[in-house]
Amino acid sequence: MINFQSSGKRTLKNLAAGKLKIDVLDCTLANGSVTPTIPGINWIPIKPATNAAFCAALVQKIIADKTYNADAISFTTQKAAVEGGYGAYTNATYLVIVDENHPNYRKLMRAADAGIDAPEEKDKDGKAVEQYVVIDAATGQPALHSACSKGTLEYEGEVNGVKVRTGFSLLTETVNEYTMDEYAEITGVSVEDLERIAKEYTSHGTRVGICHKGGSAASVNGIDTVMGAAVLHAIVGANQMIGGNAPNSPAPATAGNGARYKLGAIEGKPDVSTKNACYISRTVKAWEKTDEYKNRVAAGEKDPKPLMPWFANGAASDSQALLSIVNKYPYQAKILTSFMCNTIQATPGAMRDEVVERLCDPEVLPLHIVCDVFVGEHAQYADYIVPDVTPYESFGLPTTGTTFTGYGTTVRWQVKEPESMKLDDGRHASWETFLADVAEACGLPGWGEGAIKDVDGKAWPLRDAADFYLKAVANLAYAEEPVADIDAREAQLQGLDELPDSFKAAVSDEEWPKVQNVLSRGGRYWPMSYVHDADGRRSRGYQDENQAYFYSEKRATNKNCYSGKQLPGTLRYNPETFTDLSPMEDHFSREEYPFGASEHKPRFRSISMLSNSPVMRDLCSHNYIELNREDAAELGIKDGDKVRATTPLGDVSEGVAMVRAGQVKGAFALAFGYEHQNYGAQDIEVDGKATKGDPAIAAGVRIHQMLDPTVTGVTGDDVISIIAENDAASPGRCGGMFKIEKA
Repeated sequence: MINFQSSGKRTLKNLAAGKLKIDVLDCTLANGSVTPTIPGINWIPIKPATNAAFCAALVQKIIADKTYNADAISFTTQKAAVEGGYGAYTNATYLVIVDENHPNYRKLMRAADAGIDAPEEKDKDGKAVEQYVVIDAATGQPALHSACSKGTLEYEGEVNGVKVRTGFSLLTETVNEYTMDEYAEITGVSVEDLERIAKEYTSHGTRVGICHKGGSAASVNGIDTVMGAAVLHAIVGANQMIGGNAPNSPAPATAGNGARYKLGAIEGKPDVSTKNACYISRTVKAWEKTDEYKNRVAAGEKDPKPLMPWFANGAASDSQALLSIVNKYPYQAKILTSFMCNTIQATPGAMRDEVVERLCDPEVLPLHIVCDVFVGEHAQYADYIVPDVTPYESFGLPTTGTTFTGYGTTVRWQVKEPESMKLDDGRHASWETFLADVAEACGLPGWGEGAIKDVDGKAWPLRDAADFYLKAVANLAYAEEPVADIDAREAQLQGLDELPDSFKAAVSDEEWPKVQNVLSRGGRYWPMSYVHDADGRRSRGYQDENQAYFYSEKRATNKNCYSGKQLPGTLRYNPETFTDLSPMEDHFSREEYPFGASEHKPRFRSISMLSNSPVMRDLCSHNYIELNREDAAELGIKDGDKVRATTPLGDVSEGVAMVRAGQVKGAFALAFGYEHQNYGAQDIEVDGKATKGDPAIAAGVRIHQMLDPTVTGVTGDDVISIIAENDAASPGRCGGMFKIEKA
């Protein structure tokens, strides 16, 4: 699904030819991505939860040396950027209100704030277009961002009697809150390397990039890392540029409203949104916007505090949803359905007795239904388990993801008949079948007879996976220019003329040979030239709106629901904090708990799978607590010793030490996917048939992070809350505070 083969081959070829240089910033040198045999790629150890400090150091140096792309970051609109030869613009020149007494303090200045008359404009959806204010670079006067092509980067003064500064000016201030020596101390990356990388990064025009994925932001200050990467891409004009930050996996509409079927349109869909409801994960909505807050204020409370934190800028979060369910806040979940997930095992700090007890308590969660192929840690606590199908028995149209920048989509389809239970009507038990049957029984729109409309208005049923996914394949087959019909001989040679009747019945007779063509090739991809503009500089779709935020108004105006503190709207390194934004080191001694933690993907496991493979267990029966040689020597720990990592609240991760090079000093690492409590580790009985568990599956260790002491047992005696990113709501997987000793 993720085309590492394609990107890996191209990367290795360019490294060997001297056309590419890569610096890998990682806590652990793992899985062979950097070896002495490959020139041009360099590993630099960095401490966990300090990636934002690294980014801020680079930006500080780039601004000081004036090696940023002033043209690219001065454009005020997409139109101006495109006319200037680029693929994106920024809000670096937009003015921010810095007058503490102004009602719009910390917000971007609008036309009304500046006393400028603005024509009313609406976007394609009929929504009013915001008109921001800049200092026109051509005239030196305040102007609407849409009325000029470039703004002034550095400005601090007054407009219409209101104190303002540009986003670029505020960014310069926040990245200079630490010196380069301090950044080096925080990250473990030398000043020499920080300055070298900043210089190298700005020496290649727009053909540079920061490849940062989920793990780089898996800490309580992870959004700082995301902001850092965004600024570094924008500051050299690399967004939507070939060789720079080109879009990952652009693809035609398949599972949405595509060329043949309107799979995204649901007649009678309930009008449910954050305007009239709230996520159980307490995300997308600010605390002060909730009904609970308003009702408590109306009842006379001053500055009421919630039982659990709210994350106004976070998306839906499975880890926070889990904690909400066991705390019955902001409301009680009556029914939980879980599909192919292991949230309790994947959420650091959640796999503990008090969480499990509540998850199993019908007074807390009356009904829990899981649909999965395996009985994992999460599934084992369900009331009912609906059998699902394996990847080889299922459908999917995943975009290629990560580093692939071509245009197209992969197709996964059933290569064998599912082995799950067969229903009376010939369908097999699966997630899609379960949803369809429950939805029809409940009379929900979007399911059953006439649920799907094609582009000609004909109605089609939706009762199983084939009904949906084969139509998505038809959308892919007809995207842009339709593919050719498959040759009958080719279809016969590949056995495509023997596919189940339900496949062909899901699409029209005209579409079926084209659908077979796409199935036969496992997807559809366009030539790489398709994603380039005429001169080969910009990526496909560069005319479309693409703005990078040097200043995030949403973040700057968001108040912490406990302390009322606000974070800056620009890139800044923020040390690890608890939910109330108080630094961890204000609560516990870094001297006593000096180690941070990190995780990396294992060679012989996946996130939840392969522990059941005897061959993989023979290759590596368990993982290790990986320690830097100098740290181990200071602690008197030798390779193979049994050791424990303990948090200030007494959470213990215990395993076997691996004393090694390739591990940053001041932190320990684990390969993820070990210390299972199920997935075959325990005895289990299904329909009276007992299956013996294998204790070897449970071998190894996982990180046991502490709970948040500013919420757990503070806002309510029985509240359980994990440490989490204060904007994204994601769990603090890496970083934290630990002491390490022999077990």
